[in-house]
Amino acid sequence: MATKIAFIGAGIATSYTLIPLLDNLSYQKEASLELYVVDKSNDFFKGMPYGERSGKSVLLIQDLKNFISEPQRTHFKNWLNENIDGLAQEFVEHGGHYASDWVRKNNATYTKGDWDDLYIPRFFFGRYIEQEVLQRIEKLRSKNCLSVHYIKKEIVKITRQGENFRLFFDDGTHLDVDKTVLSIGSLPYKQLYEKPILNKENALYIKEPYGVGMEENMAQIVNFVKNRNKKNLPTKIAVLGANASGLEMIYKICDKLPLEEYQTSFKTLSSHGVMPDGTVDQEKAKSFEPKHLIALSHKKTLTAKEISEAAHKDIDAAESLEIGAATSVGIISKGFGALLPRLDEGELSNFACFYGNQIGRRQRCAGNHYLSVVDELSKRNRFSHIKGRFAQLQENENGLEVSYTSTDTNSEKNLGKEDFNIVVNCLGSVNLMADDLSPFLKGLIADGLCTPNPSQIGFHIDKKMQASKNLFVAGPLLAGNQIEDKIFWHLEHCVRIIWSSNVLSKNLWASLTEKVAV
Repeated sequence: MATKIAFIGAGIATSYTLIPLLDNLSYQKEASLELYVVDKSNDFFKGMPYGERSGKSVLLIQDLKNFISEPQRTHFKNWLNENIDGLAQEFVEHGGHYASDWVRKNNATYTKGDWDDLYIPRFFFGRYIEQEVLQRIEKLRSKNCLSVHYIKKEIVKITRQGENFRLFFDDGTHLDVDKTVLSIGSLPYKQLYEKPILNKENALYIKEPYGVGMEENMAQIVNFVKNRNKKNLPTKIAVLGANASGLEMIYKICDKLPLEEYQTSFKTLSSHGVMPDGTVDQEKAKSFEPKHLIALSHKKTLTAKEISEAAHKDIDAAESLEIGAATSVGIISKGFGALLPRLDEGELSNFACFYGNQIGRRQRCAGNHYLSVVDELSKRNRFSHIKGRFAQLQENENGLEVSYTSTDTNSEKNLGKEDFNIVVNCLGSVNLMADDLSPFLKGLIADGLCTPNPSQIGFHIDKKMQASKNLFVAGPLLAGNQIEDKIFWHLEHCVRIIWSSNVLSKNLWASLTEKVAV
């Protein structure tokens, strides 16, 4: 009898768990599996960042060599070489003038197969990984050792039935399975404003970049700005959060609404008050040393807090020398990375749960294709950055009023507020203790199926990557854990997802073969 496994969420963590799992299955003569892949969208095996919800005109935030590691990178590049003509045409058809510029500027490079330094369209990777999984599925289906069921529904609850599970869906149906892999991606976005907009000529609120889909959000923004433009009204846009999503929204808006034709201006709000960095200064990189981290190498015992404090001091030193994150990130990361093996298990957990992300927030980098748009806006005096923490959003006669608490030590004002016509929420996700956490996740915690670890953004797992017996965890909800010899403070990174998913696949396969042996 086939073992029934449900994958809750169909992004790349699921894909990279399935690829080695299905490869193992292909070598077995008698084993069989029945898979249920559950996702509320149509982006099966691509996930949100690389599927339809992100659209077909956004690029990777990293160049290819930093986005994906070997041996997967070479395999992906070979696929790109075979498929680039059709992919590039599709990219141009769905993008604006920035998409055409990308193809024009990079055509000579990718035609030679030189992909490593390129920031490629994200949907290229989504198309690739989808094909990788589907090819394996079809091969095993033809051997009658695998059946796959796609369930486009939202899961609302999981209950334990002995060592197995019953999954409940939003349409009232349910499904019984032997094992479950929780692979739902990042936690939901923070809910900042839930009231209906009253004056739809002056105010538009985008509650998250990707929930309904990037293209649908862009259609709303374009329609709103064009209607104001017809009345010769300027449009002030606030992007809450200076992260990858925030940069992406600015890029997309300017791609669809050229600066020469529309009266748009932008402000971003973030606590650090700086945009990601994209320029590596090779000369400064040669001379910069993380002196505070190096000093710790002589200590006999170390704590996570000491490493974190040293890293922050070295980032401060870099900033005082006008060395940006793109130049210092590799040096500082190597510096604290060399110290982590000297921490005991408890201190490693502390670093993963409390300190890693704090350092990462000060080391954000992005490609110059995105940052050049911000530079162009700045030259036209149509971009500025507010250094502060979001406090409140409310509608008034001018549009939407954003209130914030200043984090700028040079500012005399502690509280600030400003009116905007469009506000885009890119502030990031809730944590697992938040009041507005989804009922599904609240239920997993309340029923004891999953326990938040101290990071509050990931679930505790055992050495088999189970939150509880036969309930495995994949992707971003692994944050704050040690897996084999590595610790993870976040998994918003393809390299980390591929590595952790490969380990999960081994553990999942081991649990299947143990069952067969019984």
